[in-house]
Amino acid sequence: MKVLIRQTQFNMRISYSSLEAFEHCPQKYKFSEIDKIKEPKSKEAIFGNYIHEVLEWLYSQDPRFPTLEALIDYYHQNWPNKEKFKWSDEAEEKSYFEDGLRMLKKFYEDNKDREVLVLELESRFEAVIDEKPNEPGGKHILSGVIDRIDKLPDGTFEIIDYKTGKRLPAQDLVDNNLQLSLYAIGLKEKWPKIRVEDLRLTLYYLKAGEKLETRRTEEDLEKTKQAVINLIHQIEKSDFRPRPSPICQWCGYKNICPAWRHLFEKDKDHKISQYIDEYLDLRKQQALNLKRIRELKEIINQYCEDNNLERLFGTNGYISLTNQPKVTYNLEKLKSILEPMGKWDKVLSVDAKRLEEVLREIPAEARQKVEEAKIIKAETKIITTEEEP
Repeated sequence: MKVLIRQTQFNMRISYSSLEAFEHCPQKYKFSEIDKIKEPKSKEAIFGNYIHEVLEWLYSQDPRFPTLEALIDYYHQNWPNKEKFKWSDEAEEKSYFEDGLRMLKKFYEDNKDREVLVLELESRFEAVIDEKPNEPGGKHILSGVIDRIDKLPDGTFEIIDYKTGKRLPAQDLVDNNLQLSLYAIGLKEKWPKIRVEDLRLTLYYLKAGEKLETRRTEEDLEKTKQAVINLIHQIEKSDFRPRPSPICQWCGYKNICPAWRHLFEKDKDHKISQYIDEYLDLRKQQALNLKRIRELKEIINQYCEDNNLERLFGTNGYISLTNQPKVTYNLEKLKSILEPMGKWDKVLSVDAKRLEEVLREIPAEARQKVEEAKIIKAETKIITTEEEP
């Protein structure tokens, strides 16, 4: 299925959240951006939004920075009602409430004396991503909202995005963070006189009380624009097939997603559920057997080595140990022999597992180029499993 393009000056309207949704799961993108089905918010999302709201209130109080007591009072008085949060029980609500309180107290103490000029809160922007500058067509609108924009004492500017998650990313992931790059593009479009070298980009992890900072160059922003264009092309060609992953547990579309349809069927065949349980039990037993086999092999190998033996006997049979050389080749010499005979291409192949390891080590731009080099010859059905904790 292709994305329906509106007949306007611009081909597509995009945001970081929509691009992130597509990268995580094309089906989620379709539900949200094409079918316009509003996603029910998870407790985590509602909580994160509320913390953002409280911090926006904190920095919008003029002319004085509010006291910590005023901040806590606002947090308590405006805490979302139970109908909105749908808590499992009172203990869960108390845990979230106290977690937020800890975040805000830590944030207040770290920032109350910081000399900054807050220029904008919840700053909206729109920027044009142009595939073919100076030519008609191929123009897209990037939109978004920046949590906070500060002007620092040294005259530089800081884009701040608040995060309420637990895990801090590695610095290289921050340096390649798409969201921050898009915000830099958006701010430069909004305030054209700002130089990219005068921009500081910050992810503020409230739970840990840590700020992770990075910078961008003009070249970085051009690469980001190209990465966005590549994603748009993928969206235009996509069949929007679901891409199940561990983050499905936070998705509000599970009850209508094809990948989860069987779970929500009211009149499903319970016999197949029994087969699934049996299959999973056998897989678990197989894994335990393989683990024990590896342990026994190590014991047997060590015994043979200690006693200078090559064959061991049990009551049901025997085990023989032989040395098997590990073979590799000089690729240049091998190529010089096989290529003239037209046989070189037949011995070339990509080790998918090793390629996967390499992809985790290379920059996002290179990963995108590898993705574009992918050729799908055929599809096969494979079974993957995930057990309930």
